[in-house]
Amino acid sequence: MIQIATAWLLLLPVMFGIGWFAARWDLRLESRMDERERMRQQRSTFKGLSFLLNEQPDQAIETLVKIAQLDPETIELHFLLGNLFRRRGETERVIRVHQHLANRDDLKPRDRDHAAYELGRDFLRAGLLDRAEASLNRVGSGKYAEPAKESLLEMYQIEHDWKKAIIAAHELESLQGKSHHTEIAQFHCELGQEALRRKDLVGAEQSIQYALQAVPNHARALILQGDYLMAMDRPTQAIEAWSLIASAHPAYMHLLADRWMLAHAAINKENEGLDRLCELLKTQASGELLDIVHKHLMKIRGPQAANVMLSDIIQHSPTLIALSKMAETRLALEDGIANPERLLELQSILNLLRQRTTSLARYTCGNCGFRARRFYWQCPGCNHWEAYSPRRSEGAAPSGPSMQRKLEIN
Repeated sequence: MIQIATAWLLLLPVMFGIGWFAARWDLRLESRMDERERMRQQRSTFKGLSFLLNEQPDQAIETLVKIAQLDPETIELHFLLGNLFRRRGETERVIRVHQHLANRDDLKPRDRDHAAYELGRDFLRAGLLDRAEASLNRVGSGKYAEPAKESLLEMYQIEHDWKKAIIAAHELESLQGKSHHTEIAQFHCELGQEALRRKDLVGAEQSIQYALQAVPNHARALILQGDYLMAMDRPTQAIEAWSLIASAHPAYMHLLADRWMLAHAAINKENEGLDRLCELLKTQASGELLDIVHKHLMKIRGPQAANVMLSDIIQHSPTLIALSKMAETRLALEDGIANPERLLELQSILNLLRQRTTSLARYTCGNCGFRARRFYWQCPGCNHWEAYSPRRSEGAAPSGPSMQRKLEIN
């Protein structure tokens, strides 16, 4: 028995040594297998890049998909590949890359949100707005929630889906912690204007009130409120609403001056309404307001009154538009006088001034410099709201390559 026990004691170190060597061998084998796996992945990566460089993006995508399934760390390679396709304008391929990632269940929520956001942007660029909305709405509450909501807001404005735009703007306020009240007021104004076109006066009133709640005394909302009151055959109240524009936002009066005169005509107070517009010309002498006031002065009080008004305007605010209207007025005063040469001279001056004022007068966006013949609440160039100055400029177009590439809207 003692000999057996002694033998076992002698065997224990040997067995321990064998076990230790076996463990080390397993580790070495495992390390070699890992090294082979890494080498295989590297070869696959180089193979995928080779496909890409050889203009075989389909095979590259297939290879890189396999790599991503074996090693989730290569997901960033997919995003880089998608960006490459996007720069090349290969919309279908970049959609395929991001769609594959967005539909995978084994990704981390952050990566899946990233893929859903990129896919939404891809669909938006491709004009597939329904699919863009669905993809962007899949984005969770992480890092990509804010840019996804901004993209949705952009898309809803493209679609003119103002109700969804209002919801998206409110949600974006919560995410960013900053106000979007100006945009929200404009969205309600768009709804109010659409309702007025449909003669939905109840809907128009509601939208206008929401706009005024978002931004009290909002210029466009007050203009629409006057339009609504005129549609309700309440010209006196319309004048009251528009009087707030005259006092708080006088630069916008040219947008409603004709309707202002219609409202005063409805209550037999045209002269009173015209006097108020003439008073505004002391500070708002340029642009369309002068055109409108001159038109109504000529109609109601005649060219002599218009000539007096213009003489005063030219003394303190000389502009090409004022000179053009002066030539037009003098031509009317000379009408009937037997002096053909004088009439021809005045007509030539008038034609030249009209040509100059027509070609130069533009509204200019304060954000991107985009110039247009008519006033826009939302700039067609950069899509910013209330970026246009309500005052029409008479200067030349901004110079520089970036401005020369912009189209002017007639």
